Amino acid sequence: MSQHPKRERETSTSLEDFEFDPSEIDLKYSKNLMTVFDGYRIHRTYDLGFIDKAINKGALPKAFIRQWGTIRSVLHKLAAIGPKVPGVESWLNKKQYLAFISMAVLTIVAPLLLLTWVFQWDFLVPYALPLALIAVGLMLVNWLASSWFNRKVAWAIHYYIEDNQNLVARERVLLKKWVQILIHHTARVMRKGGYDPAKNLVKFFNDDYVGIEVLKVPAGLRKNYVVKIKLTG
Repeated sequence: MSQHPKRERETSTSLEDFEFDPSEIDLKYSKNLMTVFDGYRIHRTYDLGFIDKAINKGALPKAFIRQWGTIRSVLHKLAAIGPKVPGVESWLNKKQYLAFISMAVLTIVAPLLLLTWVFQWDFLVPYALPLALIAVGLMLVNWLASSWFNRKVAWAIHYYIEDNQNLVARERVLLKKWVQILIHHTARVMRKGGYDPAKNLVKFFNDDYVGIEVLKVPAGLRKNYVVKIKLTG
């Protein structure tokens, strides 16, 4: 849950009248916003707290702050869909429960190993080593289960949206438009600043944009495209 920024007051405008303008945003935040907007298109939601923190630190321009209320309302509407999908809340609770159990066991094992190896408390060896193996096993199970639950949730939301096309159709179209605007803006920023596009790659979940070159496609553990922004065309 993001915190509302304290600096320059943000405003909320109707989507019909809203025009996204990133003209004063620097390269770093242009890339970050592209990844966030693109992810939300397919309901890969990110914590928006980093944007509010940047606003409070003065790292984002006033023009963007005035737009942020409208932008955030779009993102929050998309993020709110997940818990409404049947089964999603239950799967997320199970995922959190496994993570809690893993961390609890690790919290117990860590001091036991410290006492055993550093202070040479040999009488703890019969307990420390088995518990350490259990902790490692739980961490592995948690990692695998987390990936499985994430995939299950992602597909459940995907099918739910496919069955309810009109639910957030307008918002998804807007996000694609905003990413495309940011791509053109980022190309201008890199041209003007002399930045190397090969050193400023961006991660996307979608590749249906103009002005990008796909360098890597989703494969194995990589779930996204790695793209380079074209400076021309």
